[in-house]
Amino acid sequence: MFLEPKTFPSDHVESAQICVFGSGPAGLTLAQDLARRGVSVLLVEAGGLYFEDWSQQLYAGSVVGDAYYDLAEARLRMFGGTSNHWGGRCIPLDSYDFEPHPGFPETGWPISKGDLDPYLAGACEVVEITNDFKVEQYTENVVKNTFQYSAPVLFGEKYMEFCESSDALKVCLETALIDLEPEGDAIRHATVRTRDGETWRIQADNFVMCLGGIENSRMLLWFDEQHGGALNANRDVLGAYWMEHPHANLADVVFRETGEGFFKDGEATFALTREAQVSAGILNAGLQMTEAAYGSGSKQLIADLLCVAPGLGARILKSTQGKALVCGSRLESHWEQAPVRTNRVALGDETDALGIPRPQLHWRRSEQDRLTATMSTLIFAQDLAQADLGRARLAEWIAEDGAIPNGGMIAGWHHMGGTRMHDSPSHGVVDKNLKVHKLQNLYIGGSSVFPTGGYANPTLTIVQMSLRLADHLATLV
Repeated sequence: MFLEPKTFPSDHVESAQICVFGSGPAGLTLAQDLARRGVSVLLVEAGGLYFEDWSQQLYAGSVVGDAYYDLAEARLRMFGGTSNHWGGRCIPLDSYDFEPHPGFPETGWPISKGDLDPYLAGACEVVEITNDFKVEQYTENVVKNTFQYSAPVLFGEKYMEFCESSDALKVCLETALIDLEPEGDAIRHATVRTRDGETWRIQADNFVMCLGGIENSRMLLWFDEQHGGALNANRDVLGAYWMEHPHANLADVVFRETGEGFFKDGEATFALTREAQVSAGILNAGLQMTEAAYGSGSKQLIADLLCVAPGLGARILKSTQGKALVCGSRLESHWEQAPVRTNRVALGDETDALGIPRPQLHWRRSEQDRLTATMSTLIFAQDLAQADLGRARLAEWIAEDGAIPNGGMIAGWHHMGGTRMHDSPSHGVVDKNLKVHKLQNLYIGGSSVFPTGGYANPTLTIVQMSLRLADHLATLV
């Protein structure tokens, strides 16, 4: 049921077994799953039912380093969270995304893919996709994989009826978390503020912050500072190891042939094998082909190909006579960024309307990030040529060994890290059950807990982890 917090008196205290802050994919998945089990849940969302400028401006912040998106536009402060501009692209993390990467310190998760696999079918049901992720060997060093596309599910719309009718789930909108007050090794209560400026408190057995990949770090940094370091065991790691998925165009590709089913929904997707990544000293990258029908663009590619590979070019040219074949494709990539402490969420000098410091995002792409993109492209292009499957015309910045371009799509709007998961509080903020190391009843959900990001779009994994967290919290009540 939806509550009316603006009617609460200033000394009001609302109680629940579990209090969840944030109604994006992490928070709503967790809240509704627990409520269906009969657990009393209070879900608190800072934004309103719909997008409003007054609310969105509370997400403004600054960026230090490389060009990045306006932080007030890179996430949404409303019911359903950032799922309201989610593209719906889904694939699970690879098994080796969870493992330590040779040559890359601070990689590896304290859980394995096997710990999340039991929640894949349920996560696919949540985002309304088929649990069918094929992986096939394509060349010696390359696999061809399959993404699934959600409608996309808008989580606020999906769970609106349940939120309205459930007796176990209480929802408060336009209610911002402004403080978590610790007592010993637990959170005693939370303080929240309504849009009208009224404050009241929440008591719960357990609290879960699902505020997003920037806000989780920002708010925990602020609360920890307000309470003299009582909320976090290692302030140096809080907010650190923030990651994105850098994006760039890599090449134009012409194939010798692309049989039926090669493209799915207009794309074909690939990745290097784990062995190829380790041998090249790079991280994981998704290589995406966008289908292009035979036409002027493809004709120019074939003309170029005739100059560098006359035999293959002639065969392709002959095969296209009188046919509408698919043979030209744009190769793009979104790839894994190495976790480094200097990429981090910090508190800025300016404050928002609630008196809380705005986030200051420190983000730079490294030489290693550039190498992951360029080496993935070169290995793919070499394998394509050696197997006589086609040829790639490299993007200028790769051919000239240049910098990653800033134009076009810079990154994926995928905010990961900052409150990373690790067995040790010296290297992470939460443990393998997503509990903050220093406290007994504070948990964090969402992609801010990712130690590494692979190349997979994070929403499906976020939902898997929320279902796993629901199982854990249900055992505590």
